[in-house]
Amino acid sequence: MATNPTVYRLSIALIVFVLLTFVLTFATYFMFKQRMDEQVRAQAAEKAASDKEAELRAATEDLEKFRQVIGEPEGTAGQITEDNFNKLLSDEFAGFNEEPKSYLKLVEWLRGQVRVKDESVQAAVGKTKEAEAAAAKSSEQAAEIEKKSAAEVQAAKQQQDDAKKAFDAQWAGHEAEQKKLLDGKQTAEQKSNRLEMLISRIADGGQYLSSARQKDFKSRDTAEDQLGVIYAELRDRAKAIDEQNRILAGLRVADRELQQKVLAATPKDDRVDGLDGRILSVDETTRSVLVSCSSTRGIRTGMVLHVFPPDDSRPQIGDRKGTVEVTEIEGPSLVRAAIRRDSIRTPILAGDGVATSLWAAGAAPEVVIVGYVNLDDSGAADNKRLAEIVERAGARVAQSVSTTTALVVDGGKPSPQAGEREVEAFAEEARRQRRSVEAAKQFGVRVVGIDALLDMLGLTRESITANSLPRAAGLR
Repeated sequence: MATNPTVYRLSIALIVFVLLTFVLTFATYFMFKQRMDEQVRAQAAEKAASDKEAELRAATEDLEKFRQVIGEPEGTAGQITEDNFNKLLSDEFAGFNEEPKSYLKLVEWLRGQVRVKDESVQAAVGKTKEAEAAAAKSSEQAAEIEKKSAAEVQAAKQQQDDAKKAFDAQWAGHEAEQKKLLDGKQTAEQKSNRLEMLISRIADGGQYLSSARQKDFKSRDTAEDQLGVIYAELRDRAKAIDEQNRILAGLRVADRELQQKVLAATPKDDRVDGLDGRILSVDETTRSVLVSCSSTRGIRTGMVLHVFPPDDSRPQIGDRKGTVEVTEIEGPSLVRAAIRRDSIRTPILAGDGVATSLWAAGAAPEVVIVGYVNLDDSGAADNKRLAEIVERAGARVAQSVSTTTALVVDGGKPSPQAGEREVEAFAEEARRQRRSVEAAKQFGVRVVGIDALLDMLGLTRESITANSLPRAAGLR
């Protein structure tokens, strides 16, 4: 088949067109693709640039913020900032030794330092709180102490006021007492003047005494002793006058010479000085009596009282009806006594008088014991034992005779049974015995023997030597 050149050329042209179209297509595709890739790359680059710009902008902002944070002036270069940082480290943070040096490490270091400082601050705060608590407690204690001090001050003030009042009262009492003392002093001066006057009058009274007592009066050093001598003289004269009046009244004679003879012949030692009391009642059931005395001062239990008929104020010693022993002091003028000895023929009755030579109402008589007292015939001296018996009866034993002596007991001389030692020791007592007896005669004091004294006490030698003093029947 013949080929049409036109068709052939058209075919070739078409093939060429197609090839060109294909090439163009591929070229267009490749160009478009390249363009697209470039556009994509441009977009990517643009995006990257935009990201970089954003990052740069963010970095710039962070840098600005960082600069603001660290206080670096705006617009300074990085080298300046590093220099400032290094200078800051060397000047302000000399203790920062971390490597490499950076703000982060500096911040971490600062955090550690802050923590340390914070702990120190917390500890300091704790101590401060403790100190504040202690201060508050101290303040409370101080307030309490102040309150207590105020109370003490108030109490002290009150005490001072009370002391002032007490002082004022004492001062008033002192003034009153001073006035009283001044009055007492004036009274005492008046009494002293009267006493001096009385002493001078007492001294003048010696001229009225008997010659025997004038010598004793002059030997006395005090007015009391001189007054005692005067009283003794007055007592003796009163006794003598009463005795003489009683005898003269009984004689009923007017012959003066006869009266003197009768008085001279009247025994002086066989009568009691006077009755000391009266029996108020007698109880035969208990064998006791109730005795009334002017005063019971000086009476002791165990004292023996002799009972006499009531019709004679100064009965003879031999007229006694019996004896009673004091058992109880019932009052200032009453005593209870047990009947020690009496008689059926002359019983003890109410109204009978009682008396003892060793006691006077309101006083304890003074007795002097001299000589060699022997109670049991053993040869040994019993002066001390006899003194105890006399003191038990209510008397007071003295060593020397004076105007106040009521009785002198003369024990005599040592018996033949006494040894040589006792006889030699008696030499000094013998001289005292002689002096005492002579003084008794001079003062008019009665001198009796041991048996007479025991009879006054209602005792016997047998009761003493048996060491059993006789007791009343009701007391056995």
